[in-house]
Amino acid sequence: MLLSRLTVFVVPAILSLAVLATPTHAQQGQEMPFDLTAANIAYDVSGSRVTATAEPGQQVHINSAKGKVWADTVHYDLAANAVTASGNVRLLNPDGTELRVNSLELTGDMQQGALEQLRLTLPALGEIAQAGTAKVSGTTYTMTDITYSPCKECIGNRKPWSLSADKMTYDQKEGDMTYRNAVMDVYGVPVMYLPWFRHPVGPKKPKNGLLPPQFGRSESLGENITISGYVYNEPENADYTVRTRMMTERGAQLMLERRQSTLTTDSDIDASFINDTKLGQQRSHLKIEAEKDFSASRRIGLNGEIASDDTYLQQYFDRLDPYLASTLYGEDAGEQHYAALSVTRFQDLSPTRPMAETAQVLPHLELSRWFVPSFGGQVDLSADVLNIYRGNGEESRRAIGGVEYTRPFMMMDGSKLTLGATGRFDAYLVDNSTTEGTVTRVLPEATAMWEKPYVSPGGRHTVAPQVMVALSPRGGNSNNRVPNEDSVSYELDTSNLFETSRFAGLDRVETGPRVIYGIDNRWGTPDHTDYRLFVGQSWRKFDDTSLPASGGAATNLSDWVGMVEASPSDWFSVNSRMRLDNATFNLRRIDNGLRLGRVNEANFRLTHSYLNEGPEELYTEVNIPLTDQLAFRGNTRNDLATSTLLEGRGGLVWTRDCYEIETVIRRRGYSNGDLQPGTDYLVNLRLLTLGSED
Repeated sequence: MLLSRLTVFVVPAILSLAVLATPTHAQQGQEMPFDLTAANIAYDVSGSRVTATAEPGQQVHINSAKGKVWADTVHYDLAANAVTASGNVRLLNPDGTELRVNSLELTGDMQQGALEQLRLTLPALGEIAQAGTAKVSGTTYTMTDITYSPCKECIGNRKPWSLSADKMTYDQKEGDMTYRNAVMDVYGVPVMYLPWFRHPVGPKKPKNGLLPPQFGRSESLGENITISGYVYNEPENADYTVRTRMMTERGAQLMLERRQSTLTTDSDIDASFINDTKLGQQRSHLKIEAEKDFSASRRIGLNGEIASDDTYLQQYFDRLDPYLASTLYGEDAGEQHYAALSVTRFQDLSPTRPMAETAQVLPHLELSRWFVPSFGGQVDLSADVLNIYRGNGEESRRAIGGVEYTRPFMMMDGSKLTLGATGRFDAYLVDNSTTEGTVTRVLPEATAMWEKPYVSPGGRHTVAPQVMVALSPRGGNSNNRVPNEDSVSYELDTSNLFETSRFAGLDRVETGPRVIYGIDNRWGTPDHTDYRLFVGQSWRKFDDTSLPASGGAATNLSDWVGMVEASPSDWFSVNSRMRLDNATFNLRRIDNGLRLGRVNEANFRLTHSYLNEGPEELYTEVNIPLTDQLAFRGNTRNDLATSTLLEGRGGLVWTRDCYEIETVIRRRGYSNGDLQPGTDYLVNLRLLTLGSED
């Protein structure tokens, strides 16, 4: 059998073929050559028409870096600039896209043509069968009377789900498919008519179309179904999502979201509304996140959220926020400076606290400037101006200015010594029940920090002791004169042990002579710590009555703080942060974490928190693959102090080749205002290959 080989060339299109008929052209060496292999290659008398044929059981084969083509017969008419491939034509692109047609005709610039009985196979979707006509224009395919289903498994000839449409357009460049007059079938039964539907090809964010519906049942909401749709607006570079949740006990809820991102702006608007038929009132919420960049360092923005009542977000969105904050801000963050001006409104979601007593920040100014002087070290200048307003209650205004100088020294023995000095001047204008007028204070302080790592001969164990001395005058925290708006929280732990003040804000400070010390042990390699143990404590010369007794540092000798971490393998890790009584070593606070198993495999996570004479909670999360297609997922959150299940959730996830079904039972065990304990039953359906939301 004689095999003939002819060099041919492809232009940048999925179906474009150009054959060189003479050896002279072949010798010119075009950029994208591919080989044509056939049992027989024949030329007409003029040499302008080439015909390649194959023996029975074989095919003409074209091989190229641009793709591969198989056909029983290939004709190329140089005079008409037309290519015809016939007989079991198969085209395979490098991206895995495959087309099967009975015959293929390309004309003109090799970008347009007609296909007969096309079957289109996409790696991310599966196969699309076409019974009507098909056309190709560049990288766009238009097919009529099509049936599409990515499902490989079926009962008889009935697949779990499929789409049938009068017309389908596949845009390979944009990576999406659009259907007209489509019907969705589930095991051969029509369940939904879609006059217009679009979805992306592959793991891309959806552009336009419908999202799979969600079903559920709740003691509070009743039976409910959520239907969602999304639209992408290319000129705005924005997308919109519209959801409607219909509930037998509450009525219909409308949810809208708009997201936009440009070179200089980002925004996300999320809103919902319902005329609650059970309560007989209108309920809603609005959330806006927007930012405008004027340069690499300057921007303005808004992060705002409001709700119609205290329990709306818990009722419909399972959110447990204690308050909502709405902040309008502008900032300039340079290499050696930072400036920010903000206004914040807080909405307290506690049913027992009046809104008029909630503090509002109107406004807050922050300024920072740092530089390196000629004599070494670093100088930091800062200012903070804050105004607190209440409709009913205490009001205050403050202005704080400070300067800090730090300089590190590397010692001959390998240790590091860092010296520092700070000075602060605070002025308050107060109007409360005990003080009215101006209050000032001056807060100087000097610090010295020493640390040195000791490494074992093998390099697997590192011991690093740390000691810091802080000196400052006593006082400055007159509880009757200086208001306390931002420093009500105080907790000594390993993360703030070496801070000169452990208060969360600036209204309260730690003063007086004190020494802080700790030792850090690590075992492992430079890029991974297998085990870690840290223990530390602080000592102060005088008692400080401004420190809360429960915070861990109210006495001269503070509680011990420690941290234990172990991660010897990728399937096991455990960590614990604790605070122990300085005299009896009784446990005063502990936060534990445990992980067993690997990601995407069976795994279990546990988090436990305990505070002496305070709350104690246990959170668990489990994921157990039962089979290749079935998995159990669940989590619980328990209040151990009152033996109350705050929230429990568990269910099965069944994943097939073309869909995923999740069934969930959720129990809420707490009460909050009109929100009472209840049980919800949810069913979530996700059709694979049709895209998904972020």
